[in-house]
Amino acid sequence: MKPFLKAFLFFLIIIPLQAQQAEEYVWHDPLTTVDQFEGQGWKNIGYNRLPEKAEAMVREPLWNLSRNAAGLVIRFTSNSDNFAIEYTVKGRFGMNHMPPTGVSGVDLYIKNKKEWLWCRGRYQFKDTISYNFKIDRASKNEREYQLFLPLYNTVKDLRIGVPKNSRITFHPKSKKKPIVVYGTSIAQGACASRPGMAWTNILSRRLNEPVINLGFSGNGRLEKEMIELLTEIDASVYILDCLPNLSPNAKRTKEEIQRRIVNSVILLREKHKKTPILLVQHAGYSDGLVDTERAKVYGALNSWITQAYNQLKANGKLNIYMLTKEEIALTNDAFVDGTHPTDLGMQQYAEAYEKIIKHIHVQ
Repeated sequence: MKPFLKAFLFFLIIIPLQAQQAEEYVWHDPLTTVDQFEGQGWKNIGYNRLPEKAEAMVREPLWNLSRNAAGLVIRFTSNSDNFAIEYTVKGRFGMNHMPPTGVSGVDLYIKNKKEWLWCRGRYQFKDTISYNFKIDRASKNEREYQLFLPLYNTVKDLRIGVPKNSRITFHPKSKKKPIVVYGTSIAQGACASRPGMAWTNILSRRLNEPVINLGFSGNGRLEKEMIELLTEIDASVYILDCLPNLSPNAKRTKEEIQRRIVNSVILLREKHKKTPILLVQHAGYSDGLVDTERAKVYGALNSWITQAYNQLKANGKLNIYMLTKEEIALTNDAFVDGTHPTDLGMQQYAEAYEKIIKHIHVQ
């Protein structure tokens, strides 16, 4: 190998590695200063979504899913342009139809006036997952950041490193009343390519409002125990988006599903007299146009929820709204597997929710 080529390779490979190794970080644990993160309805629950008392209230599968960090956000300000993030997870990194970056990854956004800008990071998925963000900033003024946590995994031992002599300040949840979402795997985040693309997180950024994600994969079933937990949160809007987990069967008849819808609204209204409640129709399956049996499922569910909604309105349950399948308007290519949305589908969900929530807020 020619001498000049050896020298070139040395500077190309060795020097950057030495610079990276020489970077000295000071590591910070957000849990030592924050007792309730954005996206949480209760204090002192770590990187989880339900309080410890809920373990004795809800079914085991739902409880286990509540350990996933979907919708949780670490808010902070810093004058640094360099962040290292390390953590471990309890479950598998990815799934057949959802990448590790969505299941187990994190997403960093920086505030630019009223807009949140995504920051590209280098990442490694090993025993300890690591992300490194280098942000090109002209000044060393304090800037505001949001770090979205994994959608489908349990987070442990998370720490954030900044270069020595840099400042970082972690912030508790916003004082604004949150939008509370109770739903299914779609609400939890399946199958977004990264946490920031879950529709609940897109909606939070667009409205600049906190959103609490209580979506549970396969387990959003309008159960009384979960509704009781929801009543403990002082929300700006309650969203009930559970129909994809309520497909009819021998036990879940039309009467049973409508009973769950009506009873959920009544229980919420008993504790929160005026808070808006948004019922959501099934958004459909992308193969519904070529599979009549699949189309019958969401067609029946949407008919039944419409009847329940009209019954509630007729009985004087005011400040109740409904988001329809037509308003969600998922396109044929907005799905991964015919059921769960891609990032495109997540954007379409978020746009529909943004429109109706803005309407609700001005009523």
